[in-house]
Amino acid sequence: MSAAPSIFSTGNLLKNFAFTYFPVTDWRRFISPTIVFGNANLADAGTEQKVVDSIGSYGYQLNRILDALAVLIRENQDPKAPRSEKDRRMLDRLLDLADAADQAAKQAKSSS
Repeated sequence: MSAAPSIFSTGNLLKNFAFTYFPVTDWRRFISPTIVFGNANLADAGTEQKVVDSIGSYGYQLNRILDALAVLIRENQDPKAPRSEKDRRMLDRLLDLADAADQAAKQAKSSS
């Protein structure tokens, strides 16, 4: 009776899974890895990295979006309430973030 082949053997791994290998080490991805399943727009990886390097992490960007969204939700719940200075700053920070992201993306595309 022969032993069943290991699912981790090279033949089985290559047969059952498709791997994409990039022979470039990017230590930023080592600290904050990105795992992509399915179809990914890998051509924009450099642009995305430039934006993250220029304006901040995805968490930082998401926090700005959530802050502005909270302002808009509060205003929707009470349309007659005046917008506070803090709320104005939150919305302005989102607009500043959007401008900075656009600028970083333009720079990345022009340098590539």
